[in-house]
Amino acid sequence: MAKKTVQSGDDGAVDHHGDALPPLSKSASQIDVGKIESKRRHSKKPGDHPGILWFYHMIIGLCKSAMRQQFRSIEVTGREHISKDAGILTVGWHTNALIDPTAIVVTQPKTLVFGGRHDLITRPIIGPITSFSGSQPVIRQAELARGGTSSEAAKQINSKTMLTLAECIAHGHGTALFPEGTSHEDSKMRRLRTGPMRSVIAANSIAHEKGLPEPHLLPVGLHYRQSWFFRTDAWVEYGEPIRLADAIHPEEERKQLIEGEWIEAPADRVNKLRDQVRDRLTPMTPDADSWDEYRSWHILGHLRAITSNSSHNSWKDEVLAARKIRNEIRGGDDVLTSLQPVAERIGKTLHSTGLDGRVLNSNGLREARIVEHLAILPALILAIIAAPLTLIGSGLMIFIGKVLGDNTDEGLDARTTYHFLASLLGPLIIWPIPITIFIITAILGPWAIPTVQIFIVAACLPIAFHLSNKVAIIAWDLHVISRDARRLSRFHRNSDSQIISKDIANLLAALK
Repeated sequence: MAKKTVQSGDDGAVDHHGDALPPLSKSASQIDVGKIESKRRHSKKPGDHPGILWFYHMIIGLCKSAMRQQFRSIEVTGREHISKDAGILTVGWHTNALIDPTAIVVTQPKTLVFGGRHDLITRPIIGPITSFSGSQPVIRQAELARGGTSSEAAKQINSKTMLTLAECIAHGHGTALFPEGTSHEDSKMRRLRTGPMRSVIAANSIAHEKGLPEPHLLPVGLHYRQSWFFRTDAWVEYGEPIRLADAIHPEEERKQLIEGEWIEAPADRVNKLRDQVRDRLTPMTPDADSWDEYRSWHILGHLRAITSNSSHNSWKDEVLAARKIRNEIRGGDDVLTSLQPVAERIGKTLHSTGLDGRVLNSNGLREARIVEHLAILPALILAIIAAPLTLIGSGLMIFIGKVLGDNTDEGLDARTTYHFLASLLGPLIIWPIPITIFIITAILGPWAIPTVQIFIVAACLPIAFHLSNKVAIIAWDLHVISRDARRLSRFHRNSDSQIISKDIANLLAALK
């Protein structure tokens, strides 16, 4: 079948429920069924991971390193819910493009296989990596409804993918799917699709028929302080598993699944499981009508901590405090409900200046500390130290990641994907260039350097690039500390700070 290109961008298309379909990027709008199938990797036998395992584990190692560069802090809770023996389908809301599945894969001990948008295995550079890692293609409703391919071709591709995922889950592997069907920038979940539920039901039926441990769903809350910022904070929150009590497919259909034929589960059971997933996932998201509303809950959470002479020690603590405020407001707390509009105004004003609830104290706004202002000095020193090797080894990838991230047509939620990919691919694609130039120059130059020494230095260069990047990141973090201190000092000189201080005093009095 020939390649087909459909409308990209915001074209106002809706699905059969009347909900707006996600706009297609230029990459997603190009559907080549033949290429999709040629790039798909197949398992050697049912239940085997479809990827090249040594390559998969190498990429996971690089992902872990890239994630440590991407985030200032990553906290993980609920790992005890990850079964050692049974297969797992992890489901979460989706607001940070490729960062979301990566956050899951680097925090789980299982070997995961992913199903994702079709172009993730067909586009240049990232395509071979995801394909060799075993990712399986999906034609979404967003492409199908716009005429990207026939329903028969889409069904064939998606059925193969869901059967592969089901077989892998049944045999103890993990996978992660995002039932919203697209990454977005909203402050609450979108309507859930049924694909993940159909896959895990099939996995459960296969496991029952083969006498394997029963798979289950694992909800995960993915929390980012600001998902499209570099060096933000993250909390990965694994919840209690959702277990399937029995095999939903009858015996004959279970045998057909084992023989490699995709069989749909009864719609009522699929929808019931989808609703159960929605009910479990929703509280693990901001679930706010707007980000301004969500920030108001954070403001009230910070102020409540101040009234009890305590403080939040991590991003996780801030999220949990805001969640408690949300639940109490929705539970009918009249005091918090009356305070929310003022808190929303405070949060909106602080956000507009690049600040948040961490600058609040019992006097209103805390003063920036001298040590925070002076952080610019070690930042400059470390930046100067790191600059030569960082620019040589990573300058090009930093530039490319910045340009692509700031100009992507896939929305703010995809911005940090390009920053992450630059960190991930740099050691594979960029570092060999200066290393090769060094070796050729050293061998052909007039210095008569012994060959052994040349290759020893060449072997040490990746380590030097890595350490230099770490120093550069420390410099960046110190710069951010100093930058925020300057923002806070400037805001103190603004008339709005006096208004906020009075508002905070009133809120604190009401919360005591």
